[in-house]
Amino acid sequence: MASRLSIFVLIFIACCNAFALQQSDINDPEVYILSKKNVSDLGLVIEKAKSFKKKGLPVVADNWMVVTANFQASSVAAKILNQGGTEVDAMVAAQAVLGLVEPESSGLGGGAFLLYYNSRTKKLTSLDGRETAPLHATSTMFLDKNGDVIKFIDAVVGARSVGVPGIPALLENAHLRWGKLEWPLLFKDAIGLADSGFLVSQKLSSSVKKQSDSIKKIKRT
Repeated sequence: MASRLSIFVLIFIACCNAFALQQSDINDPEVYILSKKNVSDLGLVIEKAKSFKKKGLPVVADNWMVVTANFQASSVAAKILNQGGTEVDAMVAAQAVLGLVEPESSGLGGGAFLLYYNSRTKKLTSLDGRETAPLHATSTMFLDKNGDVIKFIDAVVGARSVGVPGIPALLENAHLRWGKLEWPLLFKDAIGLADSGFLVSQKLSSSVKKQSDSIKKIKRT
């Protein structure tokens, strides 16, 4: 079980919509409460929460809740919390999965900011893990031979637009400060999904289809 402290982690990597939804005025006040009594069967909890999400109904938790952009990442993070990991342990595990199941939006090759709040100490800590420009980046790398700015798609596609990743260092820093479980354990589920396969979301599928020409261009270079 996660720490009983009112500690939460916000990481600006992706939009959040997994286990919890805000209750709108049109929804009935029906809720599913994740408590110590029913959290022992984590699989049942996840399926129940997903069913409430589909109905547009809120889910309330007594101790902890995971919210990510993909239910596979949320499920892995919930598993880590249920095994006694900290919120940061769960975040690392979730980010590892997000990098796999939604590479178009999130991944270990990007950057992020992290906010960590401890209600006992009333302390808010921020970590800057945004990516940085490569050492040999120049002020003219996105200009053509005439000195004009190149088209957006020409700037984005290919290695020229890739920054030095900041997320791996951010995750390591956060884990050293607030993690508890062994580092390799936090990547076990992501590796398992990579080996055995994962459910491709509609968002990923549509992104691949939409950017198919750009993807083919990368393969040719």
